[in-house]
Amino acid sequence: MNDPCGPSYDPSSGLYHLFYQYHPGYIVWGNISWGHATSEDLVTWTDINGWQAYDSVALAPGPQGSLDGSGVYTGSAQFLATNESWGLPTQEEADNSEQDLMLIFYTAVNGSNETQTLAMSYDGGYTFSKLEGTGININPVIANPPPNLSVTGFRDPHLEPWPEMDSILDADEPHFYAVIGSGITDVGPRLQFYTAPASNMTQWTYLGPLFSAAGNASWSETYSGTYGYNFEVPGAFSLPELVENGGDGVTLHYFVTMGSDASTFLHPLTNWPLWSEINITRSTNGSAEGTILSSGVIDWGQSYAWNSFYDKPHDRRIGFGWIPEDLGAPALRPQGWVGATTLPRELYVQVYQNLANTNGILSQHGSWTAVQDSNNRWNMTTLAMRPAPDVVAALQQNATVTRAESIPMSASTQLQFYSLNVSSDSIIIHAEIDIPTNATSDVGFVLRRSPDGEEQTLITYDPVRETLTMNLTSSTLLNSTFVGTANHIAPLFPPRDVRLGQQL
Repeated sequence: MNDPCGPSYDPSSGLYHLFYQYHPGYIVWGNISWGHATSEDLVTWTDINGWQAYDSVALAPGPQGSLDGSGVYTGSAQFLATNESWGLPTQEEADNSEQDLMLIFYTAVNGSNETQTLAMSYDGGYTFSKLEGTGININPVIANPPPNLSVTGFRDPHLEPWPEMDSILDADEPHFYAVIGSGITDVGPRLQFYTAPASNMTQWTYLGPLFSAAGNASWSETYSGTYGYNFEVPGAFSLPELVENGGDGVTLHYFVTMGSDASTFLHPLTNWPLWSEINITRSTNGSAEGTILSSGVIDWGQSYAWNSFYDKPHDRRIGFGWIPEDLGAPALRPQGWVGATTLPRELYVQVYQNLANTNGILSQHGSWTAVQDSNNRWNMTTLAMRPAPDVVAALQQNATVTRAESIPMSASTQLQFYSLNVSSDSIIIHAEIDIPTNATSDVGFVLRRSPDGEEQTLITYDPVRETLTMNLTSSTLLNSTFVGTANHIAPLFPPRDVRLGQQL
């Protein structure tokens, strides 16, 4: 399995839905289909129709030569009330359904041709109509990339209503909006922007690129790396500042997310997930244009292809990422499965107040915006992420809690071990570390350490380089043919003078 698809919430059933791109019954890439799972609480998930072989397929490729004969690629989902008209073909199932209409917007691939296509379900995603045949051929609803462009790709539509965008564009009725991952050959990556009136979800209009970058350009080599030449699995949304996260409870921020063929000297992977905060204005031709304000990395670890949705019951934004395997081919077949989905994570705006602009760091391009106040202190704003607190609480119901006393450590000693006497396959560490301003030694944690220390995983903070490192060099005794041991490094400067607070 790979990309998470169509994360959504159905108000008529009270269920969360998550699709996933996968190859039924195989551990190698191919026959790109969608599986489907539901949950009442984002904790326990049940595969619709099971998970084995082809019984688990929710959306499958069509016959060879059809719109999606080469694969059902990544997309999004929305639930729509059945008592309203959306410009979609009326079906008998709608009159007999007590559930909302599930609308899927995905990329249909036929050979090298990528088109944007709709599918509908009136039974909570057990069965779908691809709106083909018997006189209702409305697909593809977006048949081609923008005209006169040589594109690097055109896929993975992210669909949402966006009232704030309606206001920016002075729309005369509610609209839905979609960003599609793309790029222009030898020019740079693009998030192509489309809209359709809510009264007719089959009539899509191209608005231009909502976000664009020059090929392999970088906002910050340290904090975001390069954008590469193509975007995929995009998203676009707005988030308010909340008082509990340091904000004013009023200000709205606009974000785009994307998977990129980016790179950085800090990261071992060549595809990774990025975000950017943008300032959106209405252009002279009536479209919307985004200007970058800050940019960062969604996950400095192994995950990619992040897909998010508005979690209405909790008034928050939840995202899922795909975790590719770091196992080599010889280890995959005996394992019998490949790929996983992250825990659901909440995306939110975090505001830090009353900061010192040490070494001018807050004035530089980074994964933040910063404003100086009248007292020569600074307020910093960024897109933050955390495992959904209610999910973490559920997983911790039967957990054992070990508390460590304050541990003094000498900055002059290169290596000191203090055992916490914890033995578990899963662990959450909450820690605050006071780091002297003259500290030069790494500090952190050693996990899953064998008695002789030959096998261990290190998570350390380097106060000189201001980096957090997950050191996997000794995480396994197997050689690199079987498992990857590349380190994962993230830049991290202490946001409040010299106190480092971390949840690992």
